[in-house]
Amino acid sequence: MLNLTSIQQYFNINETLRKKINEYLSFALHNVPFYQTKFANKQVSIENFYNLPLTQGIDLTENPMSLVALKDKIVLMTSSSGTYGKQKIIFRTNDDLQKIAETTYKVAECCGITSKDKIVMIQPFELANLGHGSLRTFQKIGALSCPLGLTTSPEYILWLLKEMKFNVVFSTPSKAVYLAELSKKKEVASEIRITKVVCAGEPIFPIHREKIRELWGADILGTYGSEEIDGISSECSNHNGYHVMDDNLIIEVLDEKTMQPAETNRGVLVVTKMNYTGTVLLRYLIGDLIEIDESNCQCGRDAARIKILGRMKETSSLNDGLKSPFPVNIPLASFDFAIKFVVGYIPIYQLIIEQIDNKDTITININYDPSESLANEVLRKILSSNKDLERCYIDNKINVKIQLFSDLTDFYSTRRGKIPKIYDKRNHA
Repeated sequence: MLNLTSIQQYFNINETLRKKINEYLSFALHNVPFYQTKFANKQVSIENFYNLPLTQGIDLTENPMSLVALKDKIVLMTSSSGTYGKQKIIFRTNDDLQKIAETTYKVAECCGITSKDKIVMIQPFELANLGHGSLRTFQKIGALSCPLGLTTSPEYILWLLKEMKFNVVFSTPSKAVYLAELSKKKEVASEIRITKVVCAGEPIFPIHREKIRELWGADILGTYGSEEIDGISSECSNHNGYHVMDDNLIIEVLDEKTMQPAETNRGVLVVTKMNYTGTVLLRYLIGDLIEIDESNCQCGRDAARIKILGRMKETSSLNDGLKSPFPVNIPLASFDFAIKFVVGYIPIYQLIIEQIDNKDTITININYDPSESLANEVLRKILSSNKDLERCYIDNKINVKIQLFSDLTDFYSTRRGKIPKIYDKRNHA
């Protein structure tokens, strides 16, 4: 694994590693049609790596086969869930799968999975490699696994947890919290003996940890990655960042505005998966804002840790009347600020955007005990935090509503159990 945060570091790599990286870049340039076009007439070497164009998610949706190196060696095709758009397609060779297996094993061990564990797996199988790869890893460790996938009813999952004495839930944090809250409603929470919840698929917020601890008395540990880059890191019991376990990884930290090396350990995460022969990803833009921590962890592991700071600037766009050519752009950070100012922390919340009676409407669902006065206070703070939104609201061109819910059943969730921050119904009409 290699971390690159400053331009000088690209030139300070030891000769042995430099040779290996440049050999792989040469391999990609000669075997991957996408990079033959993207890097045409460019110097392709680790010394000039930071000047090469980035690879982005859309490249895996438009012509995914063009990113494959050894087409005659691919044995597996998987895809992302497509939560925020068209699915990304990824191809793997047997050599790729072996590398993934080695990393996944270390990720599971970091999360504390042992042969004594009994694991309910509420993760996608089908086209997703996460479920299949994790199942093989748990079996290798010697743990008992129950691969439920995504179609099993919540009531049956609770029955399994209670009657079959499963002690680990592997899911998204939102799904785990939903099940914990349901177990309380069904009055079976005290009969369920969960020791840990291992999560993948979406960020873990403090409120997730608090609810799992309160309702199940369990620890919640996160893994970090995606279908495109696989699971690359995981938390240990100290919860002080995600230990990077992938030995075939180059991490770059870039400035969000310039997309050049950040010259600091905080910035936008870009990864390169070295030595892969199916789908080849060079300088792949993840979109997360991170901090790289190379200090010692109390667990004794010396692997650098990724700390997730958020996403690159995200905005929600609303139309100021049907005939207006100028949308009202609202940074998500302003919602975070306004809600935290009133509530005291950032709870789970979701923006539902739709058009009702020819007028854009944004409904903000917040996981908090219902209170009309608090809802009105949040609305006032959100409007005052964005003058364009406040103007449109006062002029009755845009409608804004606040809804408080004490549990997550009224939130829109994907089939996988994710609760996306923004659900734009206008794109699903």
